[in-house]
Amino acid sequence: MTDKLLLEFDGLSQRIALLDCREVYACFPEVFRGWKIREAGATTQLPILTLEHSAEGYTLETPWLAQPLMRRDKIDALCGFIAEFIRAYVNDDQRLLCLHGAAAEFAGRLVIFPNRYRAGKSVLSACLAAAGVRLFADDVLPIGGPDDHGMAPGIVPRLRLPLPDNLAPATRDFLEARRGPSGKRYLYLDLAATELASRGTLAPIGAFVLLEREAGAELDLAPVDPGEMLRQVIWQNFARETPAPEILRRLERIVGRARCLRLRYDRAEEAVDLLKESFTSWPAAVENPQGAVQNALGPGPFTPVRDVPAGCYLRDPEITETKVGEEHFLADSKGAAIHNLNPVGSALWQLMIQPRTIDELVDPLHAAFPQIARTQIEQDVRALLKGLVAKRLVLAGPEDIRGGQNAS
Repeated sequence: MTDKLLLEFDGLSQRIALLDCREVYACFPEVFRGWKIREAGATTQLPILTLEHSAEGYTLETPWLAQPLMRRDKIDALCGFIAEFIRAYVNDDQRLLCLHGAAAEFAGRLVIFPNRYRAGKSVLSACLAAAGVRLFADDVLPIGGPDDHGMAPGIVPRLRLPLPDNLAPATRDFLEARRGPSGKRYLYLDLAATELASRGTLAPIGAFVLLEREAGAELDLAPVDPGEMLRQVIWQNFARETPAPEILRRLERIVGRARCLRLRYDRAEEAVDLLKESFTSWPAAVENPQGAVQNALGPGPFTPVRDVPAGCYLRDPEITETKVGEEHFLADSKGAAIHNLNPVGSALWQLMIQPRTIDELVDPLHAAFPQIARTQIEQDVRALLKGLVAKRLVLAGPEDIRGGQNAS
């Protein structure tokens, strides 16, 4: 007989089902901090997440997964469950953004470390906690409220095993003393209330720091272009129920009022010392030292025409755009995607404020790059326009006047 647990989380409108998973359920009080979890009665409502244990292992199913996730180990199953639980939680509240990344509190503001593959953010997070810095998150950070503050998700940090060889003995002692649920590949840390912000705790965002860990790297914390940072943050946002223009506006505003930095390091403890030294205090108004973000949000001075003349191209007047440094971003009001234009695409976008023919787009580029054959430029422009039309960023006339082909 199947042992079925139906669970209600106070921040989730739909239920969770655990089938023969009491050993996973036993870990919940250790990994979910500040969540009210209760067993629910039978219902006809389908659960948003189902985790089932069988002789083959653990199977996780959700409506958005094309195939169920299969895990052999209990802790691996717990890791997969938490990842999909967070997605369900964010999708349930369309007011939230949510970033893949870690966050720690320095002098009352958050420093966010956007997720970069194998950059060491989880180990760095653990070392920050060992050094007395309060963590908000080590993997995902919801952002919400009227001021778009970071919101502690109430989930304890997870480390990949084995731990790095170059950790100091004091750090290893700290991690061993806070050993929580663990398996062959992962270890959860049982942090104290003073070391991990409880679920729902809010704090303003003060800085974004890109991590670059490399063996033998010289320790360095330097400014980074805010446009590059915005691109990184957009990639790490996985809240897709919110309309794309609103996501772009909010992320542009959040990054625009934060410091943007890159941290290169080898040993995590040395990086922690530099971070603590650099963020001992904040100015009264945190401003981006690279200068104000150039904001071009909204339709602006676009022509309202939508019946594009034959053979012409026009940027869609309903597209939301913003330009930060050299980076140009577009958001389609009809979809959830945010697009990043390359320099040539950005130049074409500026030209298409009015309907333009192929010649009117190619001629300025050929003048700027006379060393490139005009036929090659025209070929590249046509290819780029085809992609922009397919993504519904550019409106095309019914027929291309030179090639006689439909541009879409």
